[in-house]
Amino acid sequence: MTLQILLIEHQAADGLYPFTSTHCSWEVRTGAFTILERWVQAVPQAHVTVHSHREMHLASFLERYPHIAPFQQAPTLIVSGHVLASPSVMQQLADTCAASDQPIILFCGGNAVGAFLPNGVADPRDARVQLDALDVDQCRTIEISGHLLNRLWQALDHIDTSIGWDAALIGTHVHPTATIHPSAVIDESHGPVLILEGAHVGAHTVLTGPVVVGERSTVKPFTSLEHTVLGPVCKAAGEVTSTILQGYANKQHDGFVGHSYLNEWTNLGAGTVTSNLKNTYGHIQAHLPWGVEDTQRMFVGLLMGAHSKSGIGTRFTTGTVCGISSNAVYEGITPAAIPSFWWAPTDQSYQIDKAIAVARTVMARRMVDLGPATEALLRHESGAS
Repeated sequence: MTLQILLIEHQAADGLYPFTSTHCSWEVRTGAFTILERWVQAVPQAHVTVHSHREMHLASFLERYPHIAPFQQAPTLIVSGHVLASPSVMQQLADTCAASDQPIILFCGGNAVGAFLPNGVADPRDARVQLDALDVDQCRTIEISGHLLNRLWQALDHIDTSIGWDAALIGTHVHPTATIHPSAVIDESHGPVLILEGAHVGAHTVLTGPVVVGERSTVKPFTSLEHTVLGPVCKAAGEVTSTILQGYANKQHDGFVGHSYLNEWTNLGAGTVTSNLKNTYGHIQAHLPWGVEDTQRMFVGLLMGAHSKSGIGTRFTTGTVCGISSNAVYEGITPAAIPSFWWAPTDQSYQIDKAIAVARTVMARRMVDLGPATEALLRHESGAS
């Protein structure tokens, strides 16, 4: 029987704020693929599906990705969705499970992150209960090589490695339908440059690998990309380094963005810049809804939630955390934390009906509908539900 791989969310998925305010942890993108997409590509013989205890987030995901494989009763490898592993580790793990008729408990960095259940589970909602019921003293255990993404800035650490993984999975670096202006410079001396289906690279651009230009994404003329991932249907211009644009994101004007993670449907106004290094060269503090944390990193720029935007000339301070559906329109440097559904600098909340109407308009311009489950999630996150 076909092996089933079930990605589930860990109990602390909210720690990937602001990304997981609107998305599930397996949607984090570190290269050409998200965590889920990499499992599908790396283990094509398996049946890959998902489940989350956060019901509204799961409903939104299934609405946005209706073709995800449905859950079935089969031998099941359960893995937490925030585990970042290489394709070779994924395939080796699948092979080990396929050859076993006994339960196996998985550890990563000493943390329990999943298990193989040869008899499967009757319902994905029971997966967590069955995992907790396994006795580590009575089961085979495997320590897998990988990383746990508990905070969003950790995804930035794995851009270069992930692009290398995905280049091997994809094979060709430039899709036949992609277009590259003859004056563009593609530098792969330090890593691959992947230009995917329908992407366009404009005149006098410099792409210094590792870099991904996602499906139907556009790199505007005179742009510099370095150690950067553009997901599908993005637009990039200016100078972008060590940054991830999840997909459907716009940074199509001059200005520097570095060591940042921009979620879907974000839009940076002309001249927007991010600071990614303190004058003291010290560790950067992240101001999160539950408190201030030391990122243990010298470089962190902007972490921006879905549907948020900046006005022209916005200057984001080092390590800015901006929630979802907010508008950052500042004359000076922004504060370190911008709440969700906020219209700055008026210090007024962004009315949910207006935010929904704008989101629907923005998405329609890219031929994407705002579905009822995703709208319900946005309303829930705003506190309006």
